[in-house]
Amino acid sequence: MPASVLPPRHGFTIIESMVALTLFAVGLLGMAGSAAAIQRLSAAATARAQVAAIGWSRLEELRATPCAARAAGASVTRGIEERWTVESAPGLTVAIDSLLLPAGPDGIVREFGFSAAFPC
Repeated sequence: MPASVLPPRHGFTIIESMVALTLFAVGLLGMAGSAAAIQRLSAAATARAQVAAIGWSRLEELRATPCAARAAGASVTRGIEERWTVESAPGLTVAIDSLLLPAGPDGIVREFGFSAAFPC
């Protein structure tokens, strides 16, 4: 058969297949990176929610305590270190709660603070 009358070939060349496989692999790596970032952010949000719940609970506990019995203290709840101070003013008690979130994968210890004033 002459060269100009060759039957058409069906399928893909090896180069086309390699380009498609490379694009697919890059897409999968991007998705894996996004999933890791989402999981890291979700864990950080959960930790901050725990800190907020512990801080709120401590301030509510101090609010429910009679004025003369309100005192400073410290505790560890679910691995979160907590220290609170109580200062008295005429007709008012000011409570400051400081919480230390343990170091995460980045090695940074984060501190969160809550404060409230209660009438006496």
